[in-house]
Amino acid sequence: MKRIVFVLLFTMISTAVVHAQGRELRRADRQLNRGNLAEAMENLQEAKQHESVFEDPEFWMIKARLHLEIAATEEEEYKQLAENPVIVADEAMQKVIELDKDNDYILQIQPIMLYLSELTFNLGAMAYEREAWNESSDHFLRAYEIGLTFDAIDTTTYYYAGLTAEIGRNFPRAYKIYSDLEEMNYDEPILYSSLSNVAMALGDTAKSAEFALRGRELYPENLDLIFAEANIHIFTGDIDRARDVLNLAIDKDPENPNLYFAFGANYDKMAQDTTYTEEEREFAFQEATKAYSKAIELNPDYFDAVYNLGVLYFNRGIKFYEEADERLRETHNFAQYEKDEQQFREIWLQAQPYLERAKEMIDESDPNFQVVILSLVELYARTNQPEKMEEIQDSYRKYFGEPEE
Repeated sequence: MKRIVFVLLFTMISTAVVHAQGRELRRADRQLNRGNLAEAMENLQEAKQHESVFEDPEFWMIKARLHLEIAATEEEEYKQLAENPVIVADEAMQKVIELDKDNDYILQIQPIMLYLSELTFNLGAMAYEREAWNESSDHFLRAYEIGLTFDAIDTTTYYYAGLTAEIGRNFPRAYKIYSDLEEMNYDEPILYSSLSNVAMALGDTAKSAEFALRGRELYPENLDLIFAEANIHIFTGDIDRARDVLNLAIDKDPENPNLYFAFGANYDKMAQDTTYTEEEREFAFQEATKAYSKAIELNPDYFDAVYNLGVLYFNRGIKFYEEADERLRETHNFAQYEKDEQQFREIWLQAQPYLERAKEMIDESDPNFQVVILSLVELYARTNQPEKMEEIQDSYRKYFGEPEE
């Protein structure tokens, strides 16, 4: 008899708990439907005092809906109710799906997941605007995965997940996503230039070339793929082949400054490569100068072209300086060295306006700013311009400390 009383008592207690739990959930649901988000949150918190609520899909469904409302609200007082409401809603919906063994909530789940996918995509877009690349990739990837729960295969969102992973230098993830997209027959030429770039970043030159050539076969007119192939040839030292590919690109789009910049970079590398003859290197220097200048003519604000042209002249001056120094050591002909000095100094001065212009084109928050400052410091030191050196001392000290005497 005592055993029976115990069972009855336990049943009564359990029923009371479930009743209290259900009452708070019903209140939360009513307040949520009325748009009273703060009250709904209070009711949900009270329901959490009963541990059994965590096994109830209704609790997680209300939690997900509430946090989606918080994510969408324009009311400041409601925005403060939860941090990362979209992520919280996502986690709650995963619990709903896990606990809904009998598919009681199937009709509610799909529209909520559709909306959740849109909001998660927006998080990716906002992270992209902040240049938080890996965070952006995480959100885009999750938006794509949410879409799969209602049989939506959004390849564009999946590509964004790969692109932001690539920009954020998460090359293994980017490679995985791009490879998946190729298997899905993603019909965009940029996929193959992206695959080529990522394979190169992972050190697989052969695979990089394979993707570029495969893309060229599918999209023979695409300039990005022409660039990708040219970059491979430049990387592997096949300058002649790179030049042929870039000439093809310029024939297709003669007003594109990026093509001339790529052409300049091609010849720039050749000009610095001592495996070429002196005549070949001189030819490459002249061609690089013309190509960079054409890129700047087409786009006066092209920082990379302006800076590279300045560095091209500066490096040429270094080459002449080293040759003159070696001759002086061999001949001790100081009169000749004075003539040589005049020559390499003039070349360095040709670099100056481009490097100074490059400095004016970017602000101090740009990562390239420090590189430009170092270039100018070396230039002013080699050309004995103390006044110019003084002008940039503050910038130099900010990043590098006191200059060495």
